[in-house]
Amino acid sequence: MISATGPAGLQVERTSYDIIGIILMHKQFVPLAALCCVFGFAYWAVSQDEQNTPVEVAILTEQNWDEFAPSGKEVDAIYGDIVLRNQYVTAVIAQPIGTRNANMTVRDVAGCLIDFTDRSNQSDQLSCFYPGQRAYPFREWTVSTKNEKGLAVVGDLKRQSGECVVTVRSEGNAERPTVEVEYRLGVHSRVLQVTTRYSHHSGPPQTVTLNDDLRADGGKEDMQKAPNGTSDTFWFEDHFWQQAYGIRAPGHQVQSNSDSRRTGLVYLNSKQQDIVTLKSGQSYELVREFACGPSRIDVAAAFAREDGQQIVPTELSIWDAARREVPNASLEIRQDGKLIGRPRANGRGDANIPLAPGAYTVNVVVNGQTVREGYELHVADAQEQRETVLLPDYHPGVLMVGVTEGDRDIPCKVEIIGREGTPTPDFGPETAEFGVKNLRYTPNGRVLQGLMPGKYSLIISHGPEYSAVFQDIEIEPGEATQVAAKLQRQVDSTGWISSDFHSHSSPSGDNTGSQLGRVLNLVCEHLEFAPCTEHNRIDTYDPHIAFLKIAPFMSTTTGMELTGSPLPLNHQNVFPLHHHPHRQDGGGPVTDSDVETQMQRVSAWDNGSEKLVQQNHPDVGWLFYDKNGDGQHDGGHAQSVALIDVMEIHPIERILESSEADGVDADEAKGNRIFKWLQVMNQGYRIPGVVNTDAHYNFHGSGWLRNWIQCPTDDPAKINPMDIVHASEEGRVVMSNGPFLKADLTAGSKTIVCGQDVAASDGKVSVKMSVQCADWFDVDTVFILVNGRPRPELVFTRESHPQLFRKEGALRFEHVADIQLEGDAHLVVATGGRNSLLGPVMGPEGGKMHPAALTNPFFVDVDGGGFAFSKDTLDRPLPVKGD
Repeated sequence: MISATGPAGLQVERTSYDIIGIILMHKQFVPLAALCCVFGFAYWAVSQDEQNTPVEVAILTEQNWDEFAPSGKEVDAIYGDIVLRNQYVTAVIAQPIGTRNANMTVRDVAGCLIDFTDRSNQSDQLSCFYPGQRAYPFREWTVSTKNEKGLAVVGDLKRQSGECVVTVRSEGNAERPTVEVEYRLGVHSRVLQVTTRYSHHSGPPQTVTLNDDLRADGGKEDMQKAPNGTSDTFWFEDHFWQQAYGIRAPGHQVQSNSDSRRTGLVYLNSKQQDIVTLKSGQSYELVREFACGPSRIDVAAAFAREDGQQIVPTELSIWDAARREVPNASLEIRQDGKLIGRPRANGRGDANIPLAPGAYTVNVVVNGQTVREGYELHVADAQEQRETVLLPDYHPGVLMVGVTEGDRDIPCKVEIIGREGTPTPDFGPETAEFGVKNLRYTPNGRVLQGLMPGKYSLIISHGPEYSAVFQDIEIEPGEATQVAAKLQRQVDSTGWISSDFHSHSSPSGDNTGSQLGRVLNLVCEHLEFAPCTEHNRIDTYDPHIAFLKIAPFMSTTTGMELTGSPLPLNHQNVFPLHHHPHRQDGGGPVTDSDVETQMQRVSAWDNGSEKLVQQNHPDVGWLFYDKNGDGQHDGGHAQSVALIDVMEIHPIERILESSEADGVDADEAKGNRIFKWLQVMNQGYRIPGVVNTDAHYNFHGSGWLRNWIQCPTDDPAKINPMDIVHASEEGRVVMSNGPFLKADLTAGSKTIVCGQDVAASDGKVSVKMSVQCADWFDVDTVFILVNGRPRPELVFTRESHPQLFRKEGALRFEHVADIQLEGDAHLVVATGGRNSLLGPVMGPEGGKMHPAALTNPFFVDVDGGGFAFSKDTLDRPLPVKGD
């Protein structure tokens, strides 16, 4: 892992192929060997402080944030928390107030350890360590040094000393003891000592369970946790993000029970007991030692050094068969046949591993493939050791890709698929950034990637307005294979910009995807406007856009998803909102268990500022008609509905069911949010529809749903978020998973787009429709719904109307339909591919979808009395909860 600093102090952690992407962002084409030298310099530039560097403790403030805040994907520190650090580690203890939450799901962290990382390789992956398993509300704290005891934590407190202690306190009562937790760090200590003192001052005896718990989410990570059971040390290791942790309790064994998120820890004394009884006036101390480092081996070495054991700094240089460095190689280190850790080489192929003298074996893995097994490593009793691990059967080549549109480089997604026995590479987990599983995302169209020799298929794409390149290549040993791909913007979407209003990443708390990776995913899929909508915190993509230099391709605004209970009803995306960086929830509102109260709160936020309020993935019946969920109509959440500007109505391909002449039957109506939207539209609820991915991870996460929104500029850098708000509120939005559907409606001399109104006293209107597709997917059906119902004469298919469809070129359908209306009506135009799928460009899940798109309604007033809704329920009962 290499540390890099982006604009405005944005600190990020990069693997070697990420640094390749960053270098290529600046259009610097350099030989592979030279790149490795650059990586090596970057790695070694992150040196440890001198041995006599004091311990520092400081309250995080706006003035010292860049100096003291740690870095890493899971950092949750904000102003008012305390940083405790020495030359080896940095720890953050959350301010002991009742409202302190790390994120949506890591809550009640007052006085807890929320960030912890090795300083030479900053990559915090800890969500929270809860002393006492959340049983004690910490509300007080003090700071002590060698010379000052019990300092009040106020203002801009900052101290340096040979030892610093942060103490948090929970006042006891008749049910529980007084608890003080000390976080102690010495100048030479490689571990954070956490001491809990349980004190019972008066009254009947009290019992204390010796336990803690922690959050470290590894469901989509390359993370291992210690097997459930009892041992001397609990550990977990995030291999890709290169941070591991260990906890031990001197005089106790550690009993752990983990799932993919939470670990419960119980400490057993010499009698195998985890419960202590305190009589009045008695106290008990439980000491834990917490270590971190790039791998589990570093954690074990930290403990060993604390115990006075010898550790030998061991540098392994990983070379291929031609004696060239192998950047970013993964190592599996075993001793006596047991896996003890998985360190990674740096950008120049060197792995720095602290090992005790002894015999080990090493397996080397590159891009998910084992390229050497059983290398014998003998660590001698010495000051240090350097050794070269030669990979005699590994003869990699290099793939060099340059992707352009015309004469400019463009962001794109490059998928690399092994064929004819060649394994498909695996660059990193779904949480990663530039290399995600077998995808390479590039912000400027340039990819430089080492690969095993063999045959591969490439899919190079930039969203559904662009052509895709499908190319077979062969990588030769030691050779560079160059691919110059030219993508054509085949779809003319002038006047409309593409957007996804609903995306997430690690700050949301329900996933661990990199936020930088989310922005890369969005821009590579040609999303031109994407508000930042993390769960329960206002946040921004601006630093990532600046760091990646993609402002010409994508714009953003600050926003949030306010995510309350009950699920799925009480979720609202809102933008723009004023962002308060490094403050609790980014300055956003808190949730409420009452749907209408929460909606009113978020709508009024920022002094009632103008904003777009989106109802996310609603249960339509529960929202509109069945407030108490008893299956009977009762008026629904009327106060909430009145504040909704737009509503998510995906899955989008369900629109194809509405073209059937016999209507939507009971089975088709079940879970069909589009059909229910049409039903409630007929009842008078004029709420525009939108579709969004709600992406949480970065493997094809964004791109397979989008909204085209009418906009006065086609330049993403010039988009005014309020233009997007206004267009969306009016319904000037076309929803799609790929096809670009364009339609306008003319009555007399007036022409409108979707979302708008027109008068047609004679009932005569004409609808001009066109569908454009890039060359990698197609449509075969176009139809118009009148008040939610199909008309046989307004359903056009390749079979019934072959003359209206084209097989070649971007324009696949074009027609003007003349329609006679008998009364007021709203019209929705839709298209899709009943007999085709989006295909591999959209990934293994998105590719299974049928192409589909639909407009928001056009509203036609025939009788001149203002638009009147039909009240038609489309032959199905109006929905209730669960329909």
